[in-house]
Amino acid sequence: MKKQTVEFAVTRNNSIIDKIGRSSILQPRTNFRGGSIKWYEDKPKVKSK
Repeated sequence: MKKQTVEFAVTRNNSIIDKIGRSSILQPRTNFRGGSIKWYEDKPKVKSK
C-alpha cells in the first residue's frame, strides 16, 4: 500500500492545544503492466412484440 495524502489537524481551546490528529489515505498498487484489455461486446436489445 502507498500513502496518498497525509493531513494534520490541530484543535485549540482558548489558545491551548487540545488534540492533534493525523489522517492518511491508503491506495493499493496498480497491477496493470500494459498490453491489451478485453472489452465486453455490446449486443443490440431485441424488441419483443
